[in-house]
Order: sequence, then C-alpha cells, then structure tokens
Amino acid sequence: MLNTPIKPMLLQPSTDIPTGKMYLHQLKLDGHRALLHYDRGNLKIFTRHFNEVGYKYPELKNIKLPVENCILDGEIVCFDSEEDPPKPCFDNLMIRFQTSNPLKINKLMDELPVHFACFDILFLNDVPQINYNLEKRLNTLESIVTNDPYISTCPSYPDGKVLFEKVKELGLEGIVSKHVHRKYYVDSRPKDVFLKVKNYQYEILNLKAIRKKKFGWVMMKDNEYKGIVEFVPPMERKALKQIYKQLIVGEDENYIYLDPIIKCKVKYQCLSKKGHMRSPSLEKFIV
Repeated sequence: MLNTPIKPMLLQPSTDIPTGKMYLHQLKLDGHRALLHYDRGNLKIFTRHFNEVGYKYPELKNIKLPVENCILDGEIVCFDSEEDPPKPCFDNLMIRFQTSNPLKINKLMDELPVHFACFDILFLNDVPQINYNLEKRLNTLESIVTNDPYISTCPSYPDGKVLFEKVKELGLEGIVSKHVHRKYYVDSRPKDVFLKVKNYQYEILNLKAIRKKKFGWVMMKDNEYKGIVEFVPPMERKALKQIYKQLIVGEDENYIYLDPIIKCKVKYQCLSKKGHMRSPSLEKFIV
C-alpha cells in the first residue's frame, strides 16, 4: 500500500445536506485531490489518476510527521493572497500543477506556495486504517498532524447547513458531509458516505457561437466572453439544431457565429481570474 498509487474514495454529488449526529461537515477546498505517502521523512504525492507529482511541490518536503510512515488523503491548495481573507485559488494551483521546469518551480514556490490540507488517513506505521470508522481515523489524524504553513487538518463542523450558508457568503466551493461510522472505501463512490454539496452559481447569458471541432456553445454577457458550455441536455441540443441556421451571422474554420438573441440559464462552479466560468452546464433556455 505504501509508496504505491491508490484510487481514493470519491465523493457522491448531492443537493441535500444531511442532518443529525451521524454526519460531520467540512469545507470543500478548491484544489486537486492528492494522496501523500510519508515514509521515514521521504514524500511521494500521487493524484487520483496515479501521477506522482511531488517534484512539482518541493516546499512540501518540509512536512515532518511523528510517525514512521503513513498515507494521508487530502487536497493540495494554493491560496490567493489578494483575497481577504485568502481563499483557495484554482487558477494559481493550475499554474503550479502545469509547471515542470525545475527553475520555474523553484521561482513559483516563493510566489505561489502550496499547502496540503488533509482530511483522512489510510495507513499508519505499516497498518492499514481503512477499515476503521471515520471518527477513529480523524482522531488518529489529529494526533499526528500539527498545523503549519505546509500541512493542516481540515476542521469539522456539526451543522452542515450553517457551514454552507457561510460558504455562500464567502464565495467558496462547497462542503463535504461525512458519515462518522463508515469505513474508507478505496476506489469506490459509495452511497451516503462522503457527500459533496457544491455552491453553484447561476447566470443568464447569450448564446453567441457554436464551436465546430469539439462540441461547445460560446456564451457572452454584455459583449463579454464568459466561456464555452460543453454540457447541454439532449432536448436543448435538438432544439437549437432545428433553428440555428436562421441565426447565422458569420462563420470561420472554428466557429459558427449567431445573432445572440437566445438567452440561456447556465450553472457553473465559479469564475476564473479572467472572469470565465469553470465547469459550466446549460440548465435551460430562457424564453
């Protein structure tokens, strides 16, 4: 298990926040999932797609734990210091994640430092922890991790609805609700164990163009580009196919440009620093 890529347990999407003592609730941080393998001071960091990415984040070598070895499940995040208070910034993290040149990595390590926020433990001192319930795993995690600039444990809250209201107020990604009496299911998305409730945003936008080579609809607002929607329900795809030729105002090798009279309700995760939607999907046409 140690120093070997592992498929982590995945989150089940939900629109409902569970209540009661069977669940605790944590912030869903806007970063990328990672499993940190700690072996006598040496670190390996694997993504959930089995890529070893520790070399991209050399500052995390400063992590020191009072154990022989362990595997921690968590999120690598990069904060935006221009926000008050600072928030996890996916744009900044992608700059780090997509950089492979050692000189650039060392430069970015000072400009855009990353942090490992851990929320679970799978292995400790040669003993798997996955069959213990979450309550026991979190107690173990708290006993070995001391929060510092490089690593911390994710705090838990008893009231998910109160936490989600705070998430909306601060413009954060969402929350994760976790069943305290369940084990850890490797390479699975079990029902009612880890539930993610995202703080989606909604906006009314104009359909400006159809992308040719790969399906996508270009969305605008007040002549400002907002992004490309790739997730469109079949009914709306079919409806546009029947009328789009009447709306064509231009064309090039990449796009068919339309008179932007069609309004769409679009759901998205958040806006990038450039003001573009992340993970947008079309909800419906607005008549």
